[in-house]
Amino acid sequence: MKRFLHCAVRPIAYVVSVWPKSSLTLRRELTRVCPLKGFTLIELLISISVLGILATAILVLINPVKRQNQAKDSTIQADIGQIATGAESYHASQNGSFPMSLDVLVTSGDMKNIPTPPNAVSYTYVATNSGGGACDGTANNPCTLARISNPMASPAVAGDLWCWQSVTGRAQELSVAACTP
Repeated sequence: MKRFLHCAVRPIAYVVSVWPKSSLTLRRELTRVCPLKGFTLIELLISISVLGILATAILVLINPVKRQNQAKDSTIQADIGQIATGAESYHASQNGSFPMSLDVLVTSGDMKNIPTPPNAVSYTYVATNSGGGACDGTANNPCTLARISNPMASPAVAGDLWCWQSVTGRAQELSVAACTP
């Protein structure tokens, strides 16, 4: 008689009829021959806790908030560069005078629309005359200096802005005090 009967092939009724032993001995033999399949509760708990620790470690390494802030800063930098290009185009076509406001760039056709920043704070635009005073954009009082700025989501120094200045013609991260037209 075969000692090891495969559980998946032989039904228990067949095993009982072929194997004339007491039910307790039969149960021991079946358990030995056909061990129970599956995971214990301890094995499941350990597996789940290990997966949880790995997921936490990956989230700490990725740091999604930092990545989102970097994406917002990139959007701000690109938008300010686009507005600065429109302002310089207006400056060249208007005999050296910057627009009084950003809306003038749209009405003049230098831009299709003014971009909306990701931090819901509108872009700050300031135009002044060469002495730093108020200007009206006319030939007698042209706006010869301008700046465009917006707070950054993750600046190198807390409180810094992304600032474009007409004096330098470039955009860079500056403190609020240094971001002047």
